[in-house]
Amino acid sequence: MSALLKDRVWTMLSEVAKRGVYPLHGNKLGIYRIPIEITEKSDISSIMNDLRSSGFKMDTHADRIYITYKWTEKGNDPITGEDLSADLNVTVEIVTGEVVDLIYQIRQLEYFGDPYWIKNYRQKADQNAKMVIDTIIRNTRIGDKLLAHWQKVEKLTMEQALKKLEELTPLAKNPKARSATAPPPAGPSAAPRPAAAAPQMPPPPAIPAAPSAPAAGGPTTISLSGTGTNYGKVEGPIDPKFKEKRQQVGTYQGIKVWGPYDAPGQLGIWGDYVCIDFDICVADGACIEACPVNVYEWLQTPGHPASDKKAFMIREKDCIFCMACENVCPPQAVKIFKKS
Repeated sequence: MSALLKDRVWTMLSEVAKRGVYPLHGNKLGIYRIPIEITEKSDISSIMNDLRSSGFKMDTHADRIYITYKWTEKGNDPITGEDLSADLNVTVEIVTGEVVDLIYQIRQLEYFGDPYWIKNYRQKADQNAKMVIDTIIRNTRIGDKLLAHWQKVEKLTMEQALKKLEELTPLAKNPKARSATAPPPAGPSAAPRPAAAAPQMPPPPAIPAAPSAPAAGGPTTISLSGTGTNYGKVEGPIDPKFKEKRQQVGTYQGIKVWGPYDAPGQLGIWGDYVCIDFDICVADGACIEACPVNVYEWLQTPGHPASDKKAFMIREKDCIFCMACENVCPPQAVKIFKKS
């Protein structure tokens, strides 16, 4: 590995990690510390599911996930010329909790028998461990939460956070594709059209819900699918006076929707007193995790430029007005109105 690559990889997580390789009874230990919280069993299951296609061996115990990468070294006996091979491995341990630690240990070469002929074993093991860590961060919920952390703490845009994530994980295997913008309309004739409803216009005619997705909490008069091309990045915070400026354009499972609305690219603001601007929401999930009474669940919104799912206030009537969701939302897309 070149000196340039070695330096780049060595410092790639310096701002978010306690990083180094330290002696440990003849072995070496590397530690990353990432300022995000992983405590739910669903998060642990999600991380393992996201890594299944990477070909790693995985195991879990209590609050820890073990990710093992195996590889085979081949060479020749310097004396007899005989072809030789040895199966090696390195394991990365994910320690979940209020912060996440990623730990790996490089064992002594003798642990694998007597493959004395292998050259640069420690460098190869260290490089493979970094590849596993980059893949974990880039391809799982850990990366999602890290993006949300940067947006909240460093006030980065989604595009800036995505670029930073890519720069910090250059060795990721089969890196997960993330996009802050929706794909452009197909064909030259796909010109932008006006919003389905502006404040001075009456609500659009009701569109019946698709039979495959019946309303669970009440009537549905809008559709999440469409050909809307009013794509555009919207910055937070949500406008607290939106009810004075916008017009209700319909309902989705009994939840009010305020325009302009032009699905899938423009979704407006949803809710009556638990309100989220869906055009600002980036689906980081902080509100879902913070809510003590389970007001929210995920709603798939494919084609939206900010995120392809939203935190849907399906149990809005259960809100206890603790304001937790409003306080933790990184892009400030949430506004809670107490009942009068």
